[in-house]
Amino acid sequence: MRRVYCALCEGILCSIVKSLAWAGHLMRMSDERTLKKIFNTKLDGTRSVGRPKLRWEDGVAQDTQILGVKRWKNAALNREEWAELLKKASVHQGLSSQ
Repeated sequence: MRRVYCALCEGILCSIVKSLAWAGHLMRMSDERTLKKIFNTKLDGTRSVGRPKLRWEDGVAQDTQILGVKRWKNAALNREEWAELLKKASVHQGLSSQ
């Protein structure tokens, strides 16, 4: 049972590191790319009543804040700094599974 739990934790941690790696790639992308345009788009309208749904970006911000980075978008623009953050994230235990 313990081995299954460890494998599950490693899988979640791997997906978090992959998500952070993608966030860095997305931030360094050209503003002309379709994905970057979608990421930067602000939708009009209002959300339904109740607890707001978390976005993928909120999960990235939460994970990087746990790792000690306050402004993750600025940190992601520096490839070397972001690579160090990914190394730090790969051994950290307290990251969310967003």
